[in-house]
Amino acid sequence: MAIPFLNNINLDDNQLLNAKLHVTSSAPTAGKGQIYLDSTASDNKLKYYDGTGWVVADATVSASFSTANGVITFTTSSGETYTVDIDGRFMEDFIVAGDTGDNQTISDGNTLTIAGGTELESEGSDTDTITINHSDVTRTNTTGTALTPDFGANFDVITGVTSNARGHITEVTTTNITIPENDSVDVTAITTDAAYYPTFVSAAGDVALNIDGSEADKLSYNPNSQTLTVKNLVVDGTQTILDETVQVVENSTILFEGTTADEFETKLTVVDPTADRTISLPDESGTVVLNTFKTVTADTGTDAVADSSTDTLTISGGNAISTVVDATGDSITINHDDTSSQASVDNSGNTVIQDITLDTYGHITGIASTTIVVPTDREFVVALDATDSNVDKDTNTYTVTHSLNSRDVMVEVYHTSNYDTIFVDITRATVDTITVAFAAAVTDGDYRVLIKKIG
Repeated sequence: MAIPFLNNINLDDNQLLNAKLHVTSSAPTAGKGQIYLDSTASDNKLKYYDGTGWVVADATVSASFSTANGVITFTTSSGETYTVDIDGRFMEDFIVAGDTGDNQTISDGNTLTIAGGTELESEGSDTDTITINHSDVTRTNTTGTALTPDFGANFDVITGVTSNARGHITEVTTTNITIPENDSVDVTAITTDAAYYPTFVSAAGDVALNIDGSEADKLSYNPNSQTLTVKNLVVDGTQTILDETVQVVENSTILFEGTTADEFETKLTVVDPTADRTISLPDESGTVVLNTFKTVTADTGTDAVADSSTDTLTISGGNAISTVVDATGDSITINHDDTSSQASVDNSGNTVIQDITLDTYGHITGIASTTIVVPTDREFVVALDATDSNVDKDTNTYTVTHSLNSRDVMVEVYHTSNYDTIFVDITRATVDTITVAFAAAVTDGDYRVLIKKIG
């Protein structure tokens, strides 16, 4: 359904974007300056009304081009002619030049042939395309054998390639490589985060794998003392130590990774002892309970400090708070005491809560309600009819007296037959009146105006 505008629209020098003309196969009611697109299959042309009849707005009926002077002539639907001089910018004969050789003039009607040169060939197709291809070049393929060389073995590698001026390989030079015998392993320069598996070799005394060049970081074994020295040792599986004392001699820490290998671990350590100490675990299964009560700090008062492992932390209730201990469930319940002296309020209609009184602890002690009075003199509706006492008419303009004492009013006009909202020129003339102006004459009573005061 189209939206009716019954007055002129002023875009104030703004653009009309993504607009579309009236498309119809029947000419609309004629008015000078009116335009539409005739959608008749044999027509499909833009037309405008010049006051006496409909005129096709197409610009061109025919066009011609002169190769003698390079001028294009256009003839319009009204018989007027327009010429465009392209100033010689059209092609008849042209010259082709290459990197070498003589320039060639290609005359009108002649054929330009594009041929391949050294190791190149051209191919034309029916899609107006010429493809330049590289010609096949004779070559010999050699397939190598998969190698798994061991220490002391040898194999051939490519050490040189010869190519011609066009980049084709003409010769390959190979060299035989021998892998040295494995009599030592040195991974000093290796920085890759990976596992390396060393093989010990026979030697007198200590045998070491050099990890990073530092003496303290050598992996070594002493046959005389039967001692294996390693900086860090990771054991995957169960480790059993028989009839020995486990000593932690550095950092005094035993580190537990846990089930998940991540950045979180549990450290078991001791405070630096000043005498020999013995800590015994009980002969029973269960979980070790830590004595975490050391110092308790509150918002006010003096800190509570545990003097011994038998000290008791007492949690007591303060203002409007009470505590209950459940010895069976090993729990303390903290309750909020009943303190409110105010009954609940359930308002309805225009009655609302206006004031709420709170005590020192934020408890509601009083609620005050009030009733909101809704004014009724905020709306006005009337038919645009000069016979109504609130409506005056001057030509195509109606003056409506609404007596709302404000220019802050919303105004809407609709048709009384189809109930469509229509757009007209509305002016808030005074605080008690508005004007509704139509571009053409309308019948009294065909439209109604709705007025609503804001604020």
